[in-house]
Amino acid sequence: MPALRALLALTLLIIQTNAQPAPTANDTSTPQLQTLAPNLARLSGVEPTQHIAYVRFFLLATPESPPQSAAVAAPAPFDITRPTLTAQCTQDAKGKLRFELFVNFGNITDTAFYPPWRPTLPTDFPPRTEKVPLTMEFLGYTHFKPVKRQFEKVLAPYGQLRYNNPGGGSSNMEDLSYYLQVLRALPTLRLTAGTQSASFLTTPLLAQLHTEPLCRASGI
Repeated sequence: MPALRALLALTLLIIQTNAQPAPTANDTSTPQLQTLAPNLARLSGVEPTQHIAYVRFFLLATPESPPQSAAVAAPAPFDITRPTLTAQCTQDAKGKLRFELFVNFGNITDTAFYPPWRPTLPTDFPPRTEKVPLTMEFLGYTHFKPVKRQFEKVLAPYGQLRYNNPGGGSSNMEDLSYYLQVLRALPTLRLTAGTQSASFLTTPLLAQLHTEPLCRASGI
């Protein structure tokens, strides 16, 4: 009898295991980074806790020293460890739209979307973020005076600096849409913080923002 019970238990376990649906190659439960060009990638999805729809574009910095030879056997993989400019468009569950711009100076590989902080208790207060002045230079066929504007170190993704949009707790006066207009005429953006600096040719990013419905809806 003990042997029979063991055989029945094993049979039931096999049946239950086989009844579980196997993961498929088309499983989209985890958003995947989509490479659009050698220096540009896209990530989109819906955040499950606050139900925020988002799309993120990652633009890699222009290499300081271009390759010596133009002949390349195969496209290089998208190297997210390079300095990266990230444009983020979101729409929350109430329909509110938002556009944000992040930058890092390299060795940051976390591309995930993190929802904004929200209190869990009436006594909760927003966490303080460190403010960092960055010099913004716009390079092209004409001259535009460099400006120093305030960015903030976000809690997540770690290592990212976000343009501190005008409002309470920000010394910036211009909305990001103003600088996007500048970039359409002077497409190379150089960002400098202390000894760290990175340059980005934003033309492909601007083109994607223009065609992305979620970004266009936010007035970008």
